[in-house]
Amino acid sequence: MQLSLLLAMAFGLAPTWAVPVIEPRAGLDKSPAAISPAAFRLPGGPLKVLKPKPLKPGKVDFGLKKNIVLDWDDDDKVTKAKLNANWKDQDDVKVINMADFGTALEKVDCTAPSMALDFKEAGPYKEAKASWAWVDGAAKNNIILFVNHPSCGADKAETPFKVTSIKYDDVKFIATMQVTAIDDLESVIPDGDLTIETLADIQEPIIDARDYEEGDAQELDKRISGSLNPSISLNRNFDNKNILNIGSSSNFVRLDCTDCGTRGKINVKLYAKISWFSVKTSYVEFRAQDVQAWLNLKLQGKGTRTHKGHKVIVPITAYGFSIPKIATLRIAADIGVGWDASVSGEGQITFGATAKLTNPSVWKECFRGCDDTKSGWQITTTPHNPTGKGTLKATLGAHAYITPKAEARIFKSGYEVGVALLAPKFQGSAAMKASSTGGVCAKPKAILGVDVDVKVGLEAYVYAGPNYQSPNWRKTLYANMWTLYDKCFVLQSKP
Repeated sequence: MQLSLLLAMAFGLAPTWAVPVIEPRAGLDKSPAAISPAAFRLPGGPLKVLKPKPLKPGKVDFGLKKNIVLDWDDDDKVTKAKLNANWKDQDDVKVINMADFGTALEKVDCTAPSMALDFKEAGPYKEAKASWAWVDGAAKNNIILFVNHPSCGADKAETPFKVTSIKYDDVKFIATMQVTAIDDLESVIPDGDLTIETLADIQEPIIDARDYEEGDAQELDKRISGSLNPSISLNRNFDNKNILNIGSSSNFVRLDCTDCGTRGKINVKLYAKISWFSVKTSYVEFRAQDVQAWLNLKLQGKGTRTHKGHKVIVPITAYGFSIPKIATLRIAADIGVGWDASVSGEGQITFGATAKLTNPSVWKECFRGCDDTKSGWQITTTPHNPTGKGTLKATLGAHAYITPKAEARIFKSGYEVGVALLAPKFQGSAAMKASSTGGVCAKPKAILGVDVDVKVGLEAYVYAGPNYQSPNWRKTLYANMWTLYDKCFVLQSKP
């Protein structure tokens, strides 16, 4: 299944693109979140190619190895990847990494079937020739070469080739390798593991959300992409944002976020274990750190109206990267508000709470050869006292949602998974009370009050599919509600 950053912590994800139905994969994949890599659906720009890390300057190594460690990262140091692989039980295979050649090469012709390595000097050329003689010692011998040279271009960064023989020009210091490109690296690695992690920065500046409507995704994508690092940071404010406004002046319902926001970060890790030329274990891990959300909602109405829906307040644009021949990952998240409101009478009521997630909260979704694991995923809440005016009566279900989602390709397999976090989640009723003679809320001098019976809680689940409200499958991480208010609040009293 594609990692669909890969993340839906529901404070929900509202897609605006057509999506295919996800079917479970046959074979070793235990998770129903496996899909075709061609079915990736997270929006986003071109994938960033991670750059391999070379040896330290001045160090040169032409030796053939039985194991290799490849490291990648991006320019922003947001994502890092590591592949450990070994061929210790394969007598006829050895491996080298062109990154280990340092600055010994003048240029490289990276095309198959003949790859020419042009050395700057005789010394390194002779050292390489002596080290690589093994490949021509027997017809069955071959070298797996990982390419990394500016002449090859970014699209070939760490691209693997199979070397079957080498010819040498001792005058021009050129080694010409007979090679074939390896399209399926999984099929030539007998043992190894791959780890990819995103590193979000909790200190990222607070971003104020702008108004977002359906159809504005492309323009908003440009604004957000230009204003923050490509990581899952939840540092967002969305104060004074209208959520719902339907009806006429004589019969309407309106819902606003007067003071709302989120904080924290989500790190994502993709892991794959290779054994006997195939992926035997793979999973994605979401780690929520210092995550909190607060909602202060103002519900206004006149007449009798009912409405249900959800609205994306902050779509965090998809961040994607690739390691050619090995893996692709996209991560995105939505922050928004969902509601189910019914009003009668006239006036307004405000209420709210802050929800803090246990720290850290971790979910490992196993795709193949392992067990799902979780820790955390509970909240503590702090109520914000309600206010109001008029004669409004209301029943209201509402929640903030954060939905990080990831899509991934590991060699030939595609996966997606999200974590939906709905918190704080409210459910209950409220009614304005007024009397010019007093007695509101059973207080002799009280002339205005609001009687509130509201529960608050958390719903968190893992899912795959188009969005958090319409998943193709889901698994509950935590769900519970408890009393937030069950009392009548005095808002005004006689002298």
